[in-house]
Amino acid sequence: MEFTRSGRLRANGRRRTGWGLAVGAGAIVWAVLANGQGRDSAYLLMALAALGVLTGIRELRRAAHPFSLRVDERGITLLDGGLGWGQIEGVALHYRAADHGDSDDGTTAPPPHLHVFPTDGAELPGLRASFTGGRRVYDVADAAELDQDLGELIEALTRYAGPRFEGAPHGLRRAVAPGPVTLQTAGFGPLTDAAGFPRAAEVPAVAARTFTARHNSGARLLLALALAVAGTAATIPLFTGHFPWGPEPAAALAPLGATLGWCLSVLSFRRWARPLRLRIGPDGLAVQNFAAPEVAIGWDQVVAVTVARRPGVTEKHLWLLLWPVPGHSIDLPHDIADGHRTYPLVELRRLRDSDEVERTARCFAGSRYAEPA
Repeated sequence: MEFTRSGRLRANGRRRTGWGLAVGAGAIVWAVLANGQGRDSAYLLMALAALGVLTGIRELRRAAHPFSLRVDERGITLLDGGLGWGQIEGVALHYRAADHGDSDDGTTAPPPHLHVFPTDGAELPGLRASFTGGRRVYDVADAAELDQDLGELIEALTRYAGPRFEGAPHGLRRAVAPGPVTLQTAGFGPLTDAAGFPRAAEVPAVAARTFTARHNSGARLLLALALAVAGTAATIPLFTGHFPWGPEPAAALAPLGATLGWCLSVLSFRRWARPLRLRIGPDGLAVQNFAAPEVAIGWDQVVAVTVARRPGVTEKHLWLLLWPVPGHSIDLPHDIADGHRTYPLVELRRLRDSDEVERTARCFAGSRYAEPA
């Protein structure tokens, strides 16, 4: 499967150049007609328009340079040369940590870069290698620039790269699980259940396990309502001028208590109506909290799952972390770890019987359960 980028780069360059010229012309007219501060604003607009024109020209020049990326049964090939699959340790879609905040589910986040990790001694002509996490890597292409969709790139990598297509941080290793599992490579290639590849360990024929919130949301709701009602009742004398239960300064705190009580009541009601719940079973996982409805994730959508500290934060509490199959997004907030989308599903200390979460996840996830390096 071949991928190009000249069409999209040319379209972007023309659009930026055209808008830059149009805005620049308007800014010139504004500068001629305006004076004082208005003219300064016009000059600033002219500078921004010039930057847009220069960016557009740069995109057009890049579009003029030949580019071709081929992913097939032989390996990954560029115009200047390529690498066979025997010379490739792994390939991955690398997301930048600064980009993941655009959307919690990743639907509007910028597309990733295609990274190729060669074996020792292998070189990819025409590109300069860099190092990340102690590994040599080539940044082969920006998916945002390719004329083809990201889904087509994922399909090609899934078909031809096999277990070399990494879907989780390279430092993770598959858990030792029963069954005919031979693919113990780092990075968790997503094809363990695909035709022609060994299946993940069969899940045990036992019932699913459900974990609920450690704290009683109903009791919190009752306490918040009590505070709200008491604060509201104590606020009424402020309008009648009678303070039979205390001096006026103390009565002035009643509206604060009423406001706090009603705010806590709304929050507690949301937690009571949609309580925290985690379900782990033979079909996959399901998680629910007050901020979002229940999200069900099948095991065929999961590359790896583990119990570990949340990446990129200083807190030491354990979370249930999940890495989905490339191309599959989950409607939950995510972090970026080693260029991969990492979904922290739930903080274990918030659950009853939290010590059993790891054992249950390991039991049902089989070889998908990750062992930290």
